[in-house]
Amino acid sequence: MSLAALALVLPALATPSFDASRAAATFDGQECYTQEGDIRIWTRVERLSDPDRTLFGAEAYNDVTAWPAESSFAPWIADMFGTATPHSSTFLLHAGPNIAFGRGTPILFIPGAGDNASRGFVTMATHMDLAGRPVYALTFAHPHGDVFGHAEVIADAIARIKEETGAAKVDLVAHSKGGVEAAVYLSHTRSAEWGDTPTAEAYETIGTPYRGDVRKAVFLATPLAGIDTAFRWPNANLLATSASSALAPTSWNTYYPYTSASYWLSTDLSDQDFLPDGEDLFPGQRQILARQPHDLPGGDAALGTYALQFDWYTTYEGGVGYWSDSDGIDAVVDAGGRLIERLRTNGVDPGVRLYALAGTNPLMPNGTGDYLTTMFGEAWSQSSAGTVASWSSFVADLVGDGLVEQGLTRDEVQGIVSGALLLGEVSGVSDGLVFVESATGVDRLAGRGATVVQTDTVNLSHIDLLYASPITGQLLIDAAGADGGEAWMAAVGARYASEDSIGWVDRALAEDDTGGGGSDSGDTGSTDTGDTGGGNDTAVVDSGTDGTDDTATDGMQDVDDGKGGAWGGCEGCNGTGTAPVGILGFLAAAFLRRRRGAPVVAASA
Repeated sequence: MSLAALALVLPALATPSFDASRAAATFDGQECYTQEGDIRIWTRVERLSDPDRTLFGAEAYNDVTAWPAESSFAPWIADMFGTATPHSSTFLLHAGPNIAFGRGTPILFIPGAGDNASRGFVTMATHMDLAGRPVYALTFAHPHGDVFGHAEVIADAIARIKEETGAAKVDLVAHSKGGVEAAVYLSHTRSAEWGDTPTAEAYETIGTPYRGDVRKAVFLATPLAGIDTAFRWPNANLLATSASSALAPTSWNTYYPYTSASYWLSTDLSDQDFLPDGEDLFPGQRQILARQPHDLPGGDAALGTYALQFDWYTTYEGGVGYWSDSDGIDAVVDAGGRLIERLRTNGVDPGVRLYALAGTNPLMPNGTGDYLTTMFGEAWSQSSAGTVASWSSFVADLVGDGLVEQGLTRDEVQGIVSGALLLGEVSGVSDGLVFVESATGVDRLAGRGATVVQTDTVNLSHIDLLYASPITGQLLIDAAGADGGEAWMAAVGARYASEDSIGWVDRALAEDDTGGGGSDSGDTGSTDTGDTGGGNDTAVVDSGTDGTDDTATDGMQDVDDGKGGAWGGCEGCNGTGTAPVGILGFLAAAFLRRRRGAPVVAASA
């Protein structure tokens, strides 16, 4: 039976029947607090469910992607879902502490892969909440779930927000993979073609067509032109040879620990690779892949030992190498339905105003001391045993050969040597994960006439973009202390204060809309949300793409539950207000607390 016929036979299962008037469960007790139970980060959390079982299916989890019973930065998520491995049709909608008093267009924050509402966006969401806007944030059931399922969840969440607030439109702020999912909803029409994959076909028939209910969409570090990191840096596959503990998908389908000459002694990676032929632990990751216009690091002599990547050519192009077998990036892009290409073809609705902010600094937080040794082998083991001078010389060689201008300080180099920081993607200007051309490619979404209001870059990494402000910067400077043991935090703080990505988002979402042109429709209020400079105020960010301005970097701590990213806590009104004392104290402690659990910088966004 075709999907169209199925939709006629079983109309009650179609996603338009999602009931936005009530939640399956509501939590307003300890679930709204930090794990310690002393800081309220939400006023309530709702569990909602979509009745469809054609688009939404049961997705596979491993020990890392399943929600932990306890997690300081993701408290009680498993309890609220009712299981550590929830069905993809369920989701959590978090509401800000001051939701009852908010005025203006509601804001929905959409996390990237591996993240959740109680970590990635909580700093930015708290700022907008204190500034008087109605604030909501999503937690998806599967942290690496199917893009089309997540796009439908976004539509459902918007319907719930409109039901509660009476607003005709919402603003979307999406990070990384979450931005691709938001763009899918904004581009969906009944005539849109999304490919021949099962979920794409289901979405074409059952997915909610865009309803004209989004005023502005802000994309932060979103791979709008795709990403290819896992195929570009294949050594990270060595961290995922066990399906149960894989943090991210592998670009190999088979690993030969004794080389492919002993092909009978191999490890099957089909459960944790990008293709759907195994257990499919990371179903949404193949959908955001695309070739990128940069030479592969394995073939770049200028990178020296930093680029010693196992089977770099056969990994990217496909084939059997010395240690592995890979299907190649093109086969995986095909398996994902070439979604990035189709997104450009379909185009966002003309009534939506688009904003994009990209990072140009590749220095990333490091969650485990084993990561760099595995990823970069000899380059790391030799350099990490050396001095600050040796690492400075190594970085200078990269810069001198015309690669990415790092602009690193001595303190940042100490952060690398100590294992607190790692150098991410350097084969082109990037935020450590997504190339700047991809993250600023918002014009790719404007084929149907959507207005691209603003595109900017800042000297921050992929995760930094969620947290940087003068307040969080000062917290890091204070946390660094006077003894110099955590001096890299002061460098982080300086960059946070200077680049102020939260301030940029604040201005993009301003109700007066002086930078966007036209008038707003559907707003429930008219309140300025903290734009202290008036007008568009684009001068706060670097408008170029060289990433050379300022001298600090990402210092957020690694995660404790393997869900990617880091949590920066909360702030008050950006640059002009005061955050609650309790929140500041909690933040200072969080910045200093190191946990194991590598960030998923090698393969996912």
